[in-house]
Amino acid sequence: MHMGNKRDLTDWFAELLHLKDVPFMGVPSYMFSIEYWLGGIAASALAWQVLTGLLLLFYYEPSNAYDSTMSILHNVSFGSIILSSHLYGAYIMIFAVYMHGLYVMLKGGYKKPRGFQWILGVLLFVLTLGVSFIGYSLTGDVLAADAVDVGRGLLTALGMQSLIPIAFGNGTELDLFSRLLAWHITIAAAIILLFLLHFYLAEENGLMPRLKDSGYKVPAMINKNSKDLPPWWPRNFIYMAALVLMIWGIIILIPSILALPSIYPSIPILFSPYPGPSPTSPQAAAVPAYPPWFFLFIYKMLDMPFGLKIDEVLSMIAPLIILLIIPALDRNEKLHPLDRPGILALALIGLIWLIELSVWSAIQPGVPVNPSWAALVMLPPLIIVITGIYATHRSWVRIRGNAFNGGKAGNNKSSSWILSKSTASIIGYVTAILAIIIIALSLILSPINDGPFIGVSWGAALLLLSASIFNYFYVNYV
Repeated sequence: MHMGNKRDLTDWFAELLHLKDVPFMGVPSYMFSIEYWLGGIAASALAWQVLTGLLLLFYYEPSNAYDSTMSILHNVSFGSIILSSHLYGAYIMIFAVYMHGLYVMLKGGYKKPRGFQWILGVLLFVLTLGVSFIGYSLTGDVLAADAVDVGRGLLTALGMQSLIPIAFGNGTELDLFSRLLAWHITIAAAIILLFLLHFYLAEENGLMPRLKDSGYKVPAMINKNSKDLPPWWPRNFIYMAALVLMIWGIIILIPSILALPSIYPSIPILFSPYPGPSPTSPQAAAVPAYPPWFFLFIYKMLDMPFGLKIDEVLSMIAPLIILLIIPALDRNEKLHPLDRPGILALALIGLIWLIELSVWSAIQPGVPVNPSWAALVMLPPLIIVITGIYATHRSWVRIRGNAFNGGKAGNNKSSSWILSKSTASIIGYVTAILAIIIIALSLILSPINDGPFIGVSWGAALLLLSASIFNYFYVNYV
């Protein structure tokens, strides 16, 4: 196909939907790198959650939560793919939000003019964890029953028993799962609305440029009126389309691989793509009271020897308050991480504690923590990080000027190997053809009995289509 025909096709599509009139901002070429699109990855996962969640609503019955969940798995066409990918879509979304928040924090993206944008991001993070907790509980399996019991216990420990009927109903199974479903949909709607506002602010403020381009000072902004800035359509759209297909492929592929008959029996229940046993079954007694993996650190904090109420404050309320007030705590104009040693230390300590507590909780779920063990695990990272950053900051202050001046030279490093445009075009066509063949072959499989195999096929096909679009992007826009 000739380049002119491709441009005619994109122009026709743009005119049909008035895409050239959309006031989205283009970005410099260096921003077509994964770290600048972590928010886009979270948004891609959110879109998948909405699509699969709406499909699950057609079959889920709050009056018979566990059996209707099992019916989706075993009796609904493509039900196992929809259900397992909905679970892992939440996992991918949470992981992307974690990474996006950490990246923004280290880069100083909470500083003006993005302070409110950061606050919205923190609220979106909390709502994402909340909606995932409720969705995890909707299956009605033994882990869901444990999660609901823990939720009731946490509210009781905080003296908020009056909220239990609002959150978990009046005690009957129908009221419990009807209430959980209502909360799940309500919070999901709130996430969508806040995301739209967050996206609007991100467009208005623009993605943060390279710190060296802003002189490592706020406000770090890209000039939207610059003639050197390429338009949003079609470059940004094509890159985002490839990214969406890549994330959707991963969301389908991972749980489908884990669900393969030869692999599924050896998968720990913590990462199982399917619900666990019914809480009334004999097998339930052998299942530890595990929370979802993204709550493991909180679960272990609740085992600390400070009393449940203090443990709750330290594990949930205090971190939330700290994250919300970071823009107020760090108001100087410097952006380099070593010029913000307090925030850098906070990010690194928080990350290390999160990993430590999560692993500890996975190994010893629900085991009370001895004070000496708490000190042995929590204090060394605190001391090492603070000492190390303090020493590094002192050295950085002495060499800062030379580092900044030296960093302006040698930005254009030639690559030792560059893929030719003709080779990229061939790869793009081959991957697209392979994706079509794989999807065609998957049609001979049973949509009920062969769900994992179809999921592996579809996931691989989406990744191939993503690769094809990325190659098209490379040929035409790099």
